[in-house]
Parts: sequence; structure tokens; C-alpha cells
Amino acid sequence: MDDSIRNRRGSRHAARGLLLLLFAAASSGAANPPSLDAGFSWSADVLSSDFRNNTLDISGNVRVTQGQASIEAQSAKARNVGSPTQRWTFEDSVRIRNAEADLQSNLATAAVVNGQIASARVEGSPARFEQVNPTNNRQVRGRAGVIEYDFETGIVKLTNQVWFSNGKDEFRGDVVIYNVRDERVQINPGGSSNRVRGIIRPNQDKTQSNSGGTAATVAPTFNETGEATTHERAEPRLATQHGGGA
Repeated sequence: MDDSIRNRRGSRHAARGLLLLLFAAASSGAANPPSLDAGFSWSADVLSSDFRNNTLDISGNVRVTQGQASIEAQSAKARNVGSPTQRWTFEDSVRIRNAEADLQSNLATAAVVNGQIASARVEGSPARFEQVNPTNNRQVRGRAGVIEYDFETGIVKLTNQVWFSNGKDEFRGDVVIYNVRDERVQINPGGSSNRVRGIIRPNQDKTQSNSGGTAATVAPTFNETGEATTHERAEPRLATQHGGGA
């Protein structure tokens, strides 16, 4: 055999060997499991898993975490475990929280995409939402039969007998869409057979404290049926305002 042919064949075999070594090194590095702190993790008191069907049932003080997001419940079920997209169901005393929002209900489902909690849907009688650390110290919160939260966009959608408040004012509607990042709200954005109702409360006039007292104030609110009602709050007066005193 010609020496040039032997040299070319030897070069090809050497190249193949180098590629195999590089592939083996890359595979061994990829086989190292990631740290639980770096991605999606969970803990519970009891585990029941079906490896063949890729299901997971856990119960007792369930806690799921991923970065700053966490989900707590008494029981949870996961389907398609190990796949890029997983669907989790949580029941009993469910609380979902991250740096922007806090949701509570008795039933919730969550989508986990590539190890990230992507979205959650909570249901209750009612389910509850509260914004975490809003600007201007507003207590932004809401109640509804169903609340959906998109972790990526920061958008909360409330449907089914919705009550929503920015801490001072109240609103009622069929659908409320709220962006926790720019603090903008839309109520019945696509239209509805029911009208939007709201209560806008004026700011407190602090100058009244210098006048020696204030008259009774009226605090409107929504009752259980959704109707606006008023409750009179009598403010204290000085004795001289009633004709008595020295």
C-alpha cells in the first residue's frame, strides 16, 4: 500500500478518535445533575410516583420553588414529569407567591415550562389576589371565582364575580385584567352584558383637623350581592360643639 494512502487513513482515524473523545467529554459534563437551587424543586411529606406513566403525587406540606416563586399546598399532582412542559395541580390551602403577586385559593393548576413556572390558574369561593410591594403603598387586591396569572408578563386576569380594589377605590365587573408592573387595569375590556360599577373615594382632607372637629363621614362599599351601600362613621366632636364644656 502506498505510504501516502496509509498517512491519509491514519489522519482520518485520528480525527475520528478526537471527535469521540470530545463527544464523551461533553456527554459526561451534561450528565452532571443541576443544583436544586438553580431550578425547579419541590418537597413534601409523602411521595407516590409512576415512572412508566411519568406521574408524581405528593402530599403533606407541599412546597414547590423556582427562583423567587413558590407554591404551597397540602397535596399536588404532576403529569408529564421530566418533559419540557409539565402540568401541576395543587389542592387545599394553596398559596402562590413571587416578587410581584400573592394568590390564595383551594385549587390551582400551574404550567412548568423548561423548569420555569410559566403560569398559574387558581379557583375558589373566592380565590384571592394581592400585589406584592406596589408603588405608593397601595393595597392592590382582588377576589374572583377564577384568577389567572402569567409569570412572564406580570398580567393577572380575574373572572367570575370580580371585586377589585386599589386600596381606596373599589370596582366590580365580569372581567378584570391588571398588569402588576405598570399598574394599569382594564375592566370588561371586550364588553359585557353587565355594566362596570365602582366607588371612588375622595382623599382625606387633613385641614379639617384644624377646625375643631368634623361631621360624620359616609364610607360606601359593596355588599355581598355587589350592591353599593353606605355606612356612616361618626367622628368625635369637642364638648363645646354640643353646647357643653367650660
